[in-house]
Amino acid sequence: MYLKINAGMNRLGFNEDEFIVALARLSAADCSASATLMTHFADADEARGIHRQLERFRAMADSRALPVSLANSAAILRFPEVVGDWVRPGIMLYGSSPFPAMKSAAELDLRPVMTLESELIAVRELEPGDAVGYGGTFVADNPMRVGVVACGYADGYPRHAPTGTPINVAGNRTRTLGRVSMDKICVDLGGLPASVGVGAAVTLWGGEGEMHVPADEVATAAGTVAYELFCALAARVPVIDVN
Repeated sequence: MYLKINAGMNRLGFNEDEFIVALARLSAADCSASATLMTHFADADEARGIHRQLERFRAMADSRALPVSLANSAAILRFPEVVGDWVRPGIMLYGSSPFPAMKSAAELDLRPVMTLESELIAVRELEPGDAVGYGGTFVADNPMRVGVVACGYADGYPRHAPTGTPINVAGNRTRTLGRVSMDKICVDLGGLPASVGVGAAVTLWGGEGEMHVPADEVATAAGTVAYELFCALAARVPVIDVN
């Protein structure tokens, strides 16, 4: 069993007075020896780090001879000296960095295990002044080719992802244009080979080799974290196990 200490996250876990009572009850029930003490770090992925919470945890644990579980993905990678007896990796299991502003997944030797992919279902030729999508938030300033991808926020792609969010079409890194629709995303085909057209493969995040798009970069562009992308994937998206 796990006995969680609130060391400053102030989400779940026992405060000091509650922890003493809980541990006493476990001892009275003759099962405290099977307990593992745990806490969760609020800033393992931030500049402040874990030391403030770690000190509080250690003061409350009071050198009790019980196993501990402290480290999430960020703590495992940044503070390996405090991993304890059990670790709780999360986002790193998906191949994304828990602190992409500090180190990328590639720098941490993490590889994506999820790829969201689709294809182009239409190509349009725009003239200068033509707008794209709801609200016309992107306006062409030159003649350009625009592709339409069969994916949108109903599939779990972030609706708030702005123009410029990275995407890959037929092995070419490019950008999204305009607002994300329920079922469609427009992409810039400028500079791509003329042969890239309807049916071309699109990677929205994940992938490998020339088709790779880091989920962390998509998430950063959308002002969120890769975990939200992974968790928001809609049930209507077919899941293919490649293993």
